[in-house]
Amino acid sequence: MQLFLRGVVLPFQKGKTLERGIEEMTVSQVRVPIAPGDAANPIAHLEAGTPVACGGELCRNDGMPVVSSVSGTIEGTVVTNHPLYGSLLCADIEVAGEAEERMTVVPEEELTPELILQIAKEAAIYDELDGIPLWQKLQQWTLPENDPAALHSLLVADATENDIFGSSAWAVLMEQPKLVLFGLQMAAKAIRFNRYHIATMLPKRRRRTLKRAIGRVNVYTVGDEYPVTAFADRDVETYRIGVQACLALGRALKQGLRHTAAIVTVAGDALPAPRNMRVPFGTRLSELLTACQAKQGYRLILGDSMMGVNCPDPNTPLWPGITTVLAMQPRGVRIPGPCIGCGRCADVCHADLLPYEIVRRSENMHYERLRHLSPTDCDGCGACSYVCPAGRNVATEVLRAGQSNGLFLNWEEDDDE
Repeated sequence: MQLFLRGVVLPFQKGKTLERGIEEMTVSQVRVPIAPGDAANPIAHLEAGTPVACGGELCRNDGMPVVSSVSGTIEGTVVTNHPLYGSLLCADIEVAGEAEERMTVVPEEELTPELILQIAKEAAIYDELDGIPLWQKLQQWTLPENDPAALHSLLVADATENDIFGSSAWAVLMEQPKLVLFGLQMAAKAIRFNRYHIATMLPKRRRRTLKRAIGRVNVYTVGDEYPVTAFADRDVETYRIGVQACLALGRALKQGLRHTAAIVTVAGDALPAPRNMRVPFGTRLSELLTACQAKQGYRLILGDSMMGVNCPDPNTPLWPGITTVLAMQPRGVRIPGPCIGCGRCADVCHADLLPYEIVRRSENMHYERLRHLSPTDCDGCGACSYVCPAGRNVATEVLRAGQSNGLFLNWEEDDDE
């Protein structure tokens, strides 16, 4: 492992996945989230046995359509607890047939900023970076006409994927680079930004291929460290959206297709080989991992290897905001030791924090002294935990310390520690 002044270099485990391209996932049933778990059933008008088409509208939630990710028949509704989204009311849909509904395609010359946002909303596009509806993110960034801020603001399609396994964004860029660029251009037009580019950490050969396909000016290469903190050459205001969201917007505008599937990297040592899969939203993860020939008894992680979330239930459905699924074989739990004061966590912290000092003061309940160390600036990237020779989960402890605001207890007279 090579250390940088800020951040770490992670082992590269993506090569084999990229060579396989994107494989299609065939499913038997999906579970589509339609409303919060305590809400009234908004699709009560759709009885069990009602046929639905892929991309067809089931109901509306806060003005945004909830669409079926497959063609089939409704079996009923159920409340599901998801490790990322909590309690949600869902519709179970049994897959049958290949019917598909499309939106009306508007000529490109007639696409106004307002219309692009409306189409993003009607296409039910979610940003895979955070699971937030794309139109909501774009709407809050929209500038007034002729605003000079447009010259200094940059919209970035984030394809860096600088964790160990994830390669879904890279696979999308290799498969549909021009459509991704078109979606990014239209997103920039919707918020009246003049500048945009795709940020990547691709190997040199693939980077050259991408630049030949969409032009050098549209591709920016980030530094080879984790986490990525600079998405442009200069200190400009950057706003990030996902590559898959750009692709979904491009498909909605050019083909009238709604957002019904995610491209997911399925990896881990419980699999014979990592794969990039195109998976309908609502697919059970157990069905996905069975298709990828996962060994029995795996531990399931949603998200990347550094900041992923443990998922105890393999029947959890795949929903927007998940681009990496890891199936790991059980292994012994390392017992963390005491801090040895080596300072490696501070060396790699991109937020210029002192993680070891934050943890020490939190453990000693010196909460009033935490404010000067700014623990709330931690974004939980996990680099400090990765380099800790004592095996401590430093990032979690720093985040917990940042949540202790308001507990200002002074146990000593001396405040000069």
